[in-house]
Amino acid sequence: MHKLVCLRFCPVKSRHRQSLYVVLSVTFSTMLNPVPESAPDFRRPDLLRLDYDTYRALPAIANSDLSRLRDALDGRPPRPQTGSNAGALSFGTAFHTALLEPDDYIAGQPGLNDTLVWWLVEGVKMNSQLTDLLEQGASEMSVLFTEPQTDTLCKLRADLVVDQPEQPFTVIDFKTTMARDAEHFLWQCSAYDYDRQAAFYTDALRAERFLLVGVQKVEPFGVFTIEVSEQMLAEGRQKYQRLLCLLKAPATAPPYRAEAVQAAVDALDPGRNEEMR
Repeated sequence: MHKLVCLRFCPVKSRHRQSLYVVLSVTFSTMLNPVPESAPDFRRPDLLRLDYDTYRALPAIANSDLSRLRDALDGRPPRPQTGSNAGALSFGTAFHTALLEPDDYIAGQPGLNDTLVWWLVEGVKMNSQLTDLLEQGASEMSVLFTEPQTDTLCKLRADLVVDQPEQPFTVIDFKTTMARDAEHFLWQCSAYDYDRQAAFYTDALRAERFLLVGVQKVEPFGVFTIEVSEQMLAEGRQKYQRLLCLLKAPATAPPYRAEAVQAAVDALDPGRNEEMR
């Protein structure tokens, strides 16, 4: 079963200072389990080419919204919500721009080491497998979808999506990291809920493979590529479904966290929260 949702946006300013109208006609799958591509009704959600501000304005729940809800559940202080042009550009965002949208990279931002950013980019491109994926894939693609278990309208913005004949449909996410080695980065994937993001994206796109690429931002500047396992996906799926259920019914939170969780739910503005790098 599918449903068609059309969204119209008024003129907005993109990072390229262009005014534009965006009309989205998106088919949302209401099925979670993977379906063979040979099945007559198989269709992945559309990949949308949106500028970042337009993506952020979409009234849907992002993985970062789930992180804020998790923080409230764990008793952590609320994360600051900043606009795309507020403050110094984060190192992770700068790295992603240099790697995935190099023409948009702006040098000389306060607090950024441009030489280090491009050094990390070169390190990634020294890996022939990753270079092939970068050449074949579509970067910074946005997706709208309805999560079927909770009927929640959600969104995601994938670093890289590779959809090539005779190859598994692959989603790649790049993370700058202070991990000591590949084993330490694998531990971070669970501790920092990268497994939740992987499951969230994999289920939405019916991806056949999800790669997490850790890029050390300190010496020896290693690059760690991890293909997310079925066990990691199962654990991540439990995480995001639990949080989406909590979003729907915040009163089910433990009594000692009820006030913080309700405040986090009330504060959520799905159209203005950015994906965390």
